[in-house]
Amino acid sequence: MNHRQPKKTIVCKPLDDHQWTFEYPRISWETQEEFYAAIELRRAGYIAEAEAEYRRLVAEFPEFIDAHHYLAMLLSETGRDEEAYHTWQLVVALGLQALPEAFEIGRDRLPWFVLENRPFLRVYHGLGLAYYDRGEFERALEIFENLLAMNPSDNQGARALAIDCHFERGDPESVLEICGRYPEDGLEQVVYGRALALYQLGHKAEAEDVLCDAIGWLPLIAKELVKQRHRRPKDFDPYRIIHGSANQAYLYWHDQGRHWANTSGALAWVQSCLPACSKQ
Repeated sequence: MNHRQPKKTIVCKPLDDHQWTFEYPRISWETQEEFYAAIELRRAGYIAEAEAEYRRLVAEFPEFIDAHHYLAMLLSETGRDEEAYHTWQLVVALGLQALPEAFEIGRDRLPWFVLENRPFLRVYHGLGLAYYDRGEFERALEIFENLLAMNPSDNQGARALAIDCHFERGDPESVLEICGRYPEDGLEQVVYGRALALYQLGHKAEAEDVLCDAIGWLPLIAKELVKQRHRRPKDFDPYRIIHGSANQAYLYWHDQGRHWANTSGALAWVQSCLPACSKQ
């Protein structure tokens, strides 16, 4: 597979006030339609046919970031994680190379509302998840933090993954720093992560107030955390999670429960807070 980027096939141009947009001069609407048709093939279960279309598109258009990303996802879903990982690595490199020297992460933005930025943001997120799945939490965290810097509105949920990485690193202070950026956030990793980080730091009174707010907002998560046995709901679908549902509570426990279990006394603390907090 040719991963070298022909000249001027990916362009990053300024919009205004340190906001930038990617452009792909060679990718026509007709080519995009062929890509969407490949996605529909995958959804219909025609995996080999979809893969062949993705590979044809990236061979003809090495700069077609979305086609690379969907190919990598298909590879991962079919057990070819190493090939998926290298695909994400190489395509992210293409996107980063297209950023001009004037672009500064931490100052400049690639906002999600600009549709042309979404392919790169998606593939960069995909590489972060690949690093996370490999246990390379420092590298994953760097990507998630860069995503938050480039798109602070965080339409992809990178803040939840960054919080997870900080817990893996034993760094509750950094968890609180991220939570502080999103003070009104209702995302479960933020509201419960803030409580756990405060508890780990020994700020018990403040932690209890935050936990009570979390229980009032998402009570099923606290109840799932303290269960002796965790049974996956019969209708569980990790891609269709309804706010406040048993599926959300199970997924949170599945992804984050170990941080609570590995914190001495944390689960007993949640159990002791549940009766009073549930009444508020």
